[in-house]
Amino acid sequence: MIKPKFRIASLLFQLKRVFKLLLFIAVLAGLYSYAMFQGGFVSWFLFYSVTTLMILMILYAAVPLGALTVERDAGNDALPAGTDVQVTLTIRRKIPFPFLYLAVEDKMESRLQNQTPANSTRIIFYPGFKRTLQFTYEIPAVKRGEYQFLGTYFATSDFFGMFRKRKFISQPALLLVFPGYYELNHWSVFEKTAEETSRSRQEFVEDRTSIAGAREYVPGDKLTSIDWKVTARSGKLMTKEFEEHTDQQFMILLNNQLREQSFAQEEAYERGIELAASFVMHCYKHQLKVGLTTLDAQGDYFSIDAGEKQQTKLIKHLAQIEPQQPSDSLPSLFRDGPFSAGGEIILFISAELTDAVIEQVNRLHQRRLSIYFFIAERESGLNEKEEAGLKGLRQSGVEVYRLAPGAPVFRQNDREKGRVE
Repeated sequence: MIKPKFRIASLLFQLKRVFKLLLFIAVLAGLYSYAMFQGGFVSWFLFYSVTTLMILMILYAAVPLGALTVERDAGNDALPAGTDVQVTLTIRRKIPFPFLYLAVEDKMESRLQNQTPANSTRIIFYPGFKRTLQFTYEIPAVKRGEYQFLGTYFATSDFFGMFRKRKFISQPALLLVFPGYYELNHWSVFEKTAEETSRSRQEFVEDRTSIAGAREYVPGDKLTSIDWKVTARSGKLMTKEFEEHTDQQFMILLNNQLREQSFAQEEAYERGIELAASFVMHCYKHQLKVGLTTLDAQGDYFSIDAGEKQQTKLIKHLAQIEPQQPSDSLPSLFRDGPFSAGGEIILFISAELTDAVIEQVNRLHQRRLSIYFFIAERESGLNEKEEAGLKGLRQSGVEVYRLAPGAPVFRQNDREKGRVE
């Protein structure tokens, strides 16, 4: 059923067309009458000149814009955040009718449009008989996210704007902008884990490695590693030799809920995303296993793995996610048992410190998991309640790092202060 407002709009459009036609007839009739009664060169020249213009206007009204094809080239479909994106539109016309002008505008979703300089996606061509038209615009320093181009809008009219033609060509395309990341050359979390936890996890590692052989006992070897069967055969103490390998596993927990939708809070959230991406790239370069869990209503979970496919999957997810409104509590991390195997190192990243976040961190710590908590600070810093929450986490034994505004660099001497700056 057609709504009344659409009926009114359609009726007004038809009335405008009838009015323009009647106006044309009235003008021609008046000029013809004037030429017949007045006579002379001037009156007939005026009549024929206006008649010529009228014929051209009727042609504008009758000739369609024609079959147009549009090709959009935005470089790579996947780019790092902060890249200047150059978009080139190539328009090809099958009917080279000499329109007076052709206005072109590239349409995109509002999140990408807001990052584009005003009117840079619009241009007016004077095509003449050209079949191919082309123009380029730039989107400076595009932010992380997944964006969509919608299509291209065309418009033209006659000399006096009496007849307008519009056409929209749908051409959806995605632009994926990956989060920025930085090198963790002095990752104190990794250094501390490698140095201080190697002894406490030795039994765990030995159980998972196969025996490569036996060697002579050296003072300082563990007695539990002595191979008594080989010792009995050789008559001297022999120690089991295990295959040497590291099996560090990391699980990134990203709090994807924000109570406050302000610029400062969203900027802190983006720095948390960059930190998560930096962890993923660090693990990929050092062939370490890593997984990702987003803490929100959806609760996306990527199991721990290594390799290029894992890195691509995690980085793509970090590019696509957007902060969500908080629920009453964070989803349970233990519902599906992602941490039941043990041995993984938890990297908990959050842009705010709520009671739900503190409760989740404490639950992980109580399960004797190795956990590092990273809080991305706002430009104004943390409030009193958040400072008290961080103090409580430190007192309970959680390793806490504060991600201050600016380019983060991990330093060994910042560990006791719990600051990354």
